[in-house]
Amino acid sequence: MLLLAAALPGSGLAAQDTRPLADEPELHYFDFWAGTWHRIVDGRVDTTATRFVVTPGVHAGAWEETWRQRLDTATVLHARAFRVWDKTTRRWMYVWVSDNGLFQVWEGRKVGANWYFYREFDIQGDRYLSRQAWLPAGPGRLVRISERSSDSGGTWQLRFREEYRRAP
Repeated sequence: MLLLAAALPGSGLAAQDTRPLADEPELHYFDFWAGTWHRIVDGRVDTTATRFVVTPGVHAGAWEETWRQRLDTATVLHARAFRVWDKTTRRWMYVWVSDNGLFQVWEGRKVGANWYFYREFDIQGDRYLSRQAWLPAGPGRLVRISERSSDSGGTWQLRFREEYRRAP
């Protein structure tokens, strides 16, 4: 009975937006994204450093990512992520799941011409707003930026800036 009720008009399932995905410019913001990306360290591609593999997802604005993130000489984190254009909110969203038990949902916000992903943190009383972006930096290149704000986004402090190159 409950299963049948879920499919009836007025239920959550029937209330979902069933219109097709519209082809709009923001949907294509990450069209450069597919491929295997290696971090550039000291001006050279370092295949032992952080890398991620990006493959197309279930629609033109959906990407699946497999991460191998080197945190230090002894620690490597493995994760999966989904970067998806949400047609109902008209913004990019980002979901991260790691092998050490992290599950994070990041909200996309456009800053100038670029999309950043925002998330609030409270780590043992250290409360801050974090944002990060993967910015195209020429053919087969990108810059990953992570920043934090202790004043709700009034000012930003750089946490790190990394460069990546797509593998041929």
